[in-house]
Amino acid sequence: MSSGFSLIEILVVLTISFTVLTVVITNITEGISVSNKVTSKQQVLESLFFTVDTIKSDLTKCGMRLQEAKKYFDLPLFNHSENSFKTTYGVASEFIKEDAFCDEESVKTGKNLFFKKGEKVLIYNLEEHKYELNQIKNVKGSSVILKEGLKNDYIHGSTAVILKESEFKLYKNQNILKRKTGKGYFQPLIEKVTDFYITYFPDANSVLYRIEVNNKEQVRGYIFLTNMVE
Repeated sequence: MSSGFSLIEILVVLTISFTVLTVVITNITEGISVSNKVTSKQQVLESLFFTVDTIKSDLTKCGMRLQEAKKYFDLPLFNHSENSFKTTYGVASEFIKEDAFCDEESVKTGKNLFFKKGEKVLIYNLEEHKYELNQIKNVKGSSVILKEGLKNDYIHGSTAVILKESEFKLYKNQNILKRKTGKGYFQPLIEKVTDFYITYFPDANSVLYRIEVNNKEQVRGYIFLTNMVE
């Protein structure tokens, strides 16, 4: 009676074991590959939806707090090219409390956290049909120190609005859509962008946009610039 395995039996067992192991490894590899593809596609879709939400949010804010001034003044609230666009909107406003005169470099307003160094400011008076863009150099109490002297006289009750800008731009050589807000730098928003275009319809105050990623996933949107409607 034999107490061990023959060489042939050992070879058969090893062959079967290697075959089973090969099948298992192949299945695991294919599973990992499929999982990576699913994860990658999910990440692309998440980035795409986040980008669309950001675009919609910025377009919706375009002209906010500036509806009154836009009726009387030619303000550049929306600029665009085929692959980029920029929106301008107001984030806070205050009335001027004391008369301010041409060439003066300060105005007195109510205290407001948004009125701070470096911010762009629109100063206007509807009754006298005067307006100008400036920048805040500093804030001391209720005095807003301006970077440049005033170009007009403004009586008390005139309005000062803090402006913000948001800009989107497709970098074609990198296939990256980037966004910049205020005084910041362009930051990547979504990669592998194979197409991005903007069409503006001034008569309807509306924007049509399209984003394409990896020559596959596409999103189109049509948004009314509600704050631009007169």
